[in-house]
Amino acid sequence: MSKNFTQNYMADELGIDVANYGRLERGETGVSVERLKKIGEILGVKVSFLMDEKSNEDGEENQKHSEILKEILKEIKTIRTKLTQ
Repeated sequence: MSKNFTQNYMADELGIDVANYGRLERGETGVSVERLKKIGEILGVKVSFLMDEKSNEDGEENQKHSEILKEILKEIKTIRTKLTQ
């Protein structure tokens, strides 16, 4: 079943404009835990699972979190794309 998870739809559901959602999806801006939870709800994805899968114990704590969030955003974009097909 195809779902209409366009950037417009996602932005509307998150209460942000499309340009900001695009930056979020490309990893150009940070994302809060609350927003990640909302994205997970919209897509039907457990964000905690994504975070566990992407854990990395090397490097600085901030760098680790930044890389994890980038990977999560890539996963979200992939899932959203698959759901629209």
